[in-house]
Amino acid sequence: MKHFFTITLCFSMTFGFAQIDTLQQKMLPMSATIEKPYKVGSVYFKKGTKTPYTGVLYGKFDNGKYLTLQEYKNGIGNGTYINYYENGNPKEVGTYVDNRVEGPVKLYHSNGKLKASGTFKHWKRRTGLWTFYDENGEFIKTISY
Repeated sequence: MKHFFTITLCFSMTFGFAQIDTLQQKMLPMSATIEKPYKVGSVYFKKGTKTPYTGVLYGKFDNGKYLTLQEYKNGIGNGTYINYYENGNPKEVGTYVDNRVEGPVKLYHSNGKLKASGTFKHWKRRTGLWTFYDENGEFIKTISY
């Protein structure tokens, strides 16, 4: 499966775990699409510049639906990210801090129902209370990490 990456200019975004559609709309003003970025180490740059990129990087599946949306500040993953299933439903919504997944996160089943919610620390290490749900969105259990 091929994925292509494009940068969409987005200079401000309010963080929050509101509805995914609302969050996506805030992240992606579709009128401002630019060329493919380039990466040096772990820092992204707008093609043809030496200035680290600030905005949203996104990838799409071959079917045109989003694979991922990730906010960048000064070329580094800082801000909200959303990963998707190929059917277009959200898979994971969380936050990057200095290119590491940190803070509150929500995971979803492919049918769009909540799968788990909790907090990641130190690049996807579960910490604190995590709540898990079945494919119908029904509570299963809470675990403390």
